[in-house]
Amino acid sequence: MKQTKRQLTSKVVPFTGEFYPDIPEPAPAGNNIAAYLVIIAAALVAGLSMGAISTYQSVDQVQLREMKAQSQQLEKVKNQVCNR
Repeated sequence: MKQTKRQLTSKVVPFTGEFYPDIPEPAPAGNNIAAYLVIIAAALVAGLSMGAISTYQSVDQVQLREMKAQSQQLEKVKNQVCNR
């Protein structure tokens, strides 16, 4: 038996007569667990960062930082007054 090589088929585009080779369809990707893990990791990081931002900007934290700054300023004034 004579075996022939398989030739690429071409499509003819109507009206122009140009030939375009048939491109085989890529096989659909299977379940890619790595992609899901990346998405889950990104969601976790986004959630943690949003939580950190909301905690940092909360009213209690702002008041605490202001009180700490006032305490340090008071300590400086106290040291200046007491050392003279």
